[in-house]
Amino acid sequence: MQLILIVQVSIALLAGELAGSLPLGAWVGAAALAAAPALVLVAGAVLAAAAHRGMDRGERRGIERLYAVQGLMGWPVTLALATAACSALPRGLAPALGNGGVAVVFMASAVVAALLVHATTWSVERRVRESSLMRGLDGLTPLHPMPSLASYVLAQARAGLLPMLVPLVVPVVLSEAARTAAGHLAPEFADAARIAGGVAGALLLFVLVPLIVPPLLGLRRLGPGPMRDDLESLAKHAGIGVREIWVWPTDGLVANAAVMGVLPGLRCVMLSDCLLECMPREQLRAVMAHELGHVVRRHLPWMLAVILACWTLAGMIITPLAQELFERVASGVPESGLEAAAHTAGLLRDGAVLVAGLFIFGFASRRFERQADTYAVQLLSTREGRDDATPEAVDAMVAALGTVALLNRVPPARGSWRHGSIAWRQDYLRALAGRAHGALAIDGMVAALRWGALAVVGAGIALGVLPI
Repeated sequence: MQLILIVQVSIALLAGELAGSLPLGAWVGAAALAAAPALVLVAGAVLAAAAHRGMDRGERRGIERLYAVQGLMGWPVTLALATAACSALPRGLAPALGNGGVAVVFMASAVVAALLVHATTWSVERRVRESSLMRGLDGLTPLHPMPSLASYVLAQARAGLLPMLVPLVVPVVLSEAARTAAGHLAPEFADAARIAGGVAGALLLFVLVPLIVPPLLGLRRLGPGPMRDDLESLAKHAGIGVREIWVWPTDGLVANAAVMGVLPGLRCVMLSDCLLECMPREQLRAVMAHELGHVVRRHLPWMLAVILACWTLAGMIITPLAQELFERVASGVPESGLEAAAHTAGLLRDGAVLVAGLFIFGFASRRFERQADTYAVQLLSTREGRDDATPEAVDAMVAALGTVALLNRVPPARGSWRHGSIAWRQDYLRALAGRAHGALAIDGMVAALRWGALAVVGAGIALGVLPI
């Protein structure tokens, strides 16, 4: 979902630049733009109907197929957006809306498509929840009434889209605002203002996210009691200052957790209501320990360096290759079409850099997650006075991952761009049992990624090829 959204946001923001890259008229582009949500609606309705028929026969294959395809629907939508962006449609809209308005129109199509995914899943989700009522009663877990269709879609948008869209959009908005202001006041500094605005927006979010997210998601404070005492004790044992532990209300729809904030005075941990209600205490400790691992290993600040390095490295590799390829192709292009060919080649190069950068970042992110898993086992083990990974600590983290997969209806073998599959992580954790807390391969790998990122960023600064 995150990877798809990043690509869709990039297409929407670059629609003005992509316009005319394909010999497609404005009406063809408009049809492609409208086809994105229409495709989701039709496919979702067909799959949901098949899931209902399967449930009538006591089968789960239809449900599993629905959720599997749901996770892939973003790619056809992305293809439709790219087709529309490369047509003449953005040029037709730009005089009336401006480039910013064109980007909003394209993002609106992507958002509507994402919301329709949830809308077509609602009836199946309702039946699944109703079928689990007795199990919930047997387990003495809280039962949430199934929200109405509108409430369900809005809750999913609030839980899934907003946390991802805001960090992507805010830096871009500030960047464009700074560029526009400089264009009126000091045009010669427009490019510098654009970069400064984007950096300022990213830093602002990076520092203030613990203050922004609680009202955005409607978080509430975890009340006093044994659970809060246990989690605070774990943070204290890790030597981490946590200002607040928040409960993320999702009506039991989302099983997730996150740590927010790099400053100790603002840092907080967020746990969804589904986790708190359905997880045994030892698994919740493991989840908390994982989030604390991101802080102890300083993943949040290092992630920025890694992100910048990924796109810098991709640009350093692809740009000369693209230049050489273009020079070979350009020799056979008439002079009248040379400018258009250069523009198209530049867009293809930028797209290749984006994809390669995302691929590299995914690899790095999965190693950060693996290190946080490792730290969780180590913290739980040292809390028991051990200097090796205890079977109990390993089992708690493995079981916590399994519970997250179960609650989110994610097949354990399904891959994840940023986290890796649940099965991949569990297999690694099982191999830690009995291992001493000394230097592990994952720690060496993450250290190499960090210093490699700094080296790449330094080279990018020296060569003037940073992607900002």
